[in-house]
Amino acid sequence: MTPPNHPNPGGSGSNRQPSGGGGGKPKRSLYSILATVIVLGLLLFTDTGRGLLGGLLDSGGETPRIENAQPGTAGQSDATGQSEDAPQNGSPDGNDQPSADADGKVTAEVERTVDGDTFIANFEDGSRERVRMLLIDTPETKKEGTAVQPFGPEASEYAKKRLTGQTVELEFDDEPRDQYDRMLAYVYLDGELVNEEMLEQGFARVVVYKPNDKYVESFREIQNEAKRKKLGVWSIDGYADNRGFHPEAAR
Repeated sequence: MTPPNHPNPGGSGSNRQPSGGGGGKPKRSLYSILATVIVLGLLLFTDTGRGLLGGLLDSGGETPRIENAQPGTAGQSDATGQSEDAPQNGSPDGNDQPSADADGKVTAEVERTVDGDTFIANFEDGSRERVRMLLIDTPETKKEGTAVQPFGPEASEYAKKRLTGQTVELEFDDEPRDQYDRMLAYVYLDGELVNEEMLEQGFARVVVYKPNDKYVESFREIQNEAKRKKLGVWSIDGYADNRGFHPEAAR
C-alpha cells in the first residue's frame, strides 16, 4: 500500500513536464517572423503591394478596394501598342498641329482637292493632312450612298483649279480638328480667303459648328449677297437653306 501523501513516481498526478516540453513555442515564433517578412516583401517590392500600402496610408488605415488590378498599369500600352500618355496623331512632341508663323497661320502645299470644301495638304514638317474649309459646305459629289448634288461638280472644279499645287496659308479657330480628325481651317491663297470665294460664287452655303464661328457674320453677309443675285446653289428655289441641300427641289 502506498503511504498517504507520498508522491507517486510516474503517476497520473505528477506535475513534471514531459521531455522537450515548450519546444513548440520557438517554432511558432519562427513561422510568425517568416510570415511577417514575406508580407512586408510583398508590400514593398511588388506594384500591387505598394499600391495597397499607399492606399492604406492615404485612407488612414481603411482598406481600399482594388478591382482588376494589374501590375504596371500606369502609362501601360493599350491594345494598339500606344501608351495612354503618348502623343496622339503621330506627332512626336504631342502637338497635333504644324507650327504656326507670327500671324498664327500655317503654310502648306495643296496636293489635290477631294471636293469643293476639302483637300489634301502637305506641310513643311513632312506631315500630310486632310483639310476641311471652315464655315462653308458645298454640295456632295463623292459621298458614299449620296447622289451627286446640283452645283457639286462646279464647286469641286473651282476648288481644283484654284488650289491644286498652290501654297496656301491656314488659319485655325477654337477647335482645329473635327470628329473625323480632319484639320479645320480658313484657307488663304495670295492673301484672299478661299472660303469666302466659294460663298461669293454661290458654290457653298454657310454652316456653323460651334465653337468655330470666328468669321460667321461676314460670311453670312457674303452668302446673302449671293442669294440676292441668285448665284449657284441659290439659283434654284428651295435647294439650299440652313439645314442643307435639297436635290428634290431641282427636279
